[in-house]
Amino acid sequence: MRSETRIAYNSLLSAMAVAYAVADQDTTKKFAITIPKETQLNDAIQESNEFLNRITLMPVTDMEGQALRLGVNGLLAKRTDTSAGPRKGKALGAPTGTEFKVAKTEFDVGIDYATLDQWARLGDLREMYMPVVFNAIGLDRMSIGFHGSSVAVVTDPILNPLGEDVNIGWLELLRVNKPTHYLEEVVPLSNAINIGDTGDYKNLDALVADLFASIPVEHRTGNEVAIVGSSLVAADTNKLYATHGTTPSEKQDILMMQNSYGGLPSMQVPKFHPMGALVTDPKNLHLYYQQGRTRRSTKDESDIDTVVDYISSNDAYAIGNLDAIAGVNPANVILV
Repeated sequence: MRSETRIAYNSLLSAMAVAYAVADQDTTKKFAITIPKETQLNDAIQESNEFLNRITLMPVTDMEGQALRLGVNGLLAKRTDTSAGPRKGKALGAPTGTEFKVAKTEFDVGIDYATLDQWARLGDLREMYMPVVFNAIGLDRMSIGFHGSSVAVVTDPILNPLGEDVNIGWLELLRVNKPTHYLEEVVPLSNAINIGDTGDYKNLDALVADLFASIPVEHRTGNEVAIVGSSLVAADTNKLYATHGTTPSEKQDILMMQNSYGGLPSMQVPKFHPMGALVTDPKNLHLYYQQGRTRRSTKDESDIDTVVDYISSNDAYAIGNLDAIAGVNPANVILV
């Protein structure tokens, strides 16, 4: 590490000490981040990604429990014949969602000396480093949410590059806890959802409309969106280009259709399966971190010429209302 890089690195440690209200020397030891600073850290991760801003990200105190949801399910308005019994209030946040169980998740970052030297020449290391880390953690949390299916004792990023073995994500929670809202096939025993002129659904619009129809009206919030995979959107757009001309008005119609499927606003989200489709209010997707359990330390591992930033938190995924979400098994979606 160059001498000027060492100065920049020490400045980064000092800034970290100030940010987390610890002594400078304590940044090189594992320390617990205080709850207010922990909240700020997770807020920064959430702010790094537009989609994370739309979901429910919140702290929990327990290692496991019922999904936390502030809301009333179904109809609230009523009248009561009090001669037959007293009026009763409808439960707020009734347990209609999944259970959660936090799992320790490591987000360790290693920077070799040569890379650190290059970064130090570009400007303020403190200003450049943390946004990169926040963005990476945010993308990983999204990837686990869409692809996670198990919690391995030791994860394998080679076999599971999307975090499939890091935690149980939203789609797996939906598959296990509400299989009637998780479409795996249309024709029994086919293990296929065919989309195309000769398929089960003529187009992506019809598929999304069917998913939305499976959500009972009383469980809709009015903020539902269709999260759609890039390959499905590309195939749908290519068909439109092939069918229609290339006049400016027709191109504008195509852009409008890309933004709406099944009568719902559509979103293409980083890390979402290219052949996937999911309909829900984004707030129905929950991501929890256990309060007071975020740990961090930064060490100069001089024997391998690398600085390692060790970061960990106890995370869990949940669905707030299982009646208010519907999706497909992307592995079974076939374009015909």
